[in-house]
Amino acid sequence: MNATGSVRVLGRFEAGMLDAALSDDVASERFESALPVRSFFAWPGKRNYEGSWWSSTVRAHVGFESLLEREFLMSADYDKDVVGISSQPFALLWPKGTEGARGHVPDFFLRLADGTGRVVAVRHPDRLASAQRQSNLTREACEQVGWEYEVFTGLSEPLASNIRWLAGYRQDRFAPPASAIPAIVEAFSPATSLAAGARRAARLLKLDFSMAQAYAMNLVFTGSLDADLRRPLSLDATVSPVQEFAQGTELEAVS
Repeated sequence: MNATGSVRVLGRFEAGMLDAALSDDVASERFESALPVRSFFAWPGKRNYEGSWWSSTVRAHVGFESLLEREFLMSADYDKDVVGISSQPFALLWPKGTEGARGHVPDFFLRLADGTGRVVAVRHPDRLASAQRQSNLTREACEQVGWEYEVFTGLSEPLASNIRWLAGYRQDRFAPPASAIPAIVEAFSPATSLAAGARRAARLLKLDFSMAQAYAMNLVFTGSLDADLRRPLSLDATVSPVQEFAQGTELEAVS
C-alpha cells in the first residue's frame, strides 16, 4: 500500500529491502541483480507453465511464469544488447488516490550494454486491452527515470522457431574452445551454408560433423556467426562471420 503522493518502488536485494520514492537515485540501483519481489505461486491444475531458464547472458537461472515469458527470456538471452536480466525485479506502488489500477510487478528488468534499463511486461495479445491502464502508468513511471518500457506479446515466425532451435546450443558444452574459433570463422568465410561450413570446420579441426555443427550453432546464438533469422533456419541457411569478430580473429591469428 502507498499512502504518499508519489510512485514508490519496492525491491529486494541480497543486502536487504528497498522501499523508496521513484527517483533517479532509485533508478540507478542494480535491478538486474534484484531478487524476485514476490513468490512464484503454483497450485494443482494451474494452467500456466512455470520454471527457470538458464541464461547464458547472466550465467544463472531466471524464473518465468508462463511459456510466453520463457519465449521472452530466450529472445533476451539471444539479444546482444542485453547484459543483465532479472525476473519480478520490483513492485511499483501507485500514489494514493490513483484510480483504475493496482500496483504493478513487471515481469522482467533488463540492463542494456549502454547502461540503460528496460522494464518488460509480458502480455498475451488477448490481455492487452484490459491491461492498458496499468501499462500507461508503468510507461509514465519508466519515462520519469529514463528507463525503456516494453510490452512483449510474442515473437513472430519463423523467428520464434529459429531462436528456440539455437537456444538449445547456448550451453557451455556446445561452446568451441578458443583455439578452435579461428578455424570455424575461416570455415564460414566467405558466407556459406550451415552444412557446408560445418563440414569444412570438421575437416579443419578433425571433428565429427555433429560437433562442428554444434560449435557453429553456439557461435550463431552468441553472436560470432550471423544467420538471417527472418527465414527458416536449416542446414541450407547461409551463415557468415560477424564482421568485427572476423577481423578480431584475423588479428589474433596474425599476432
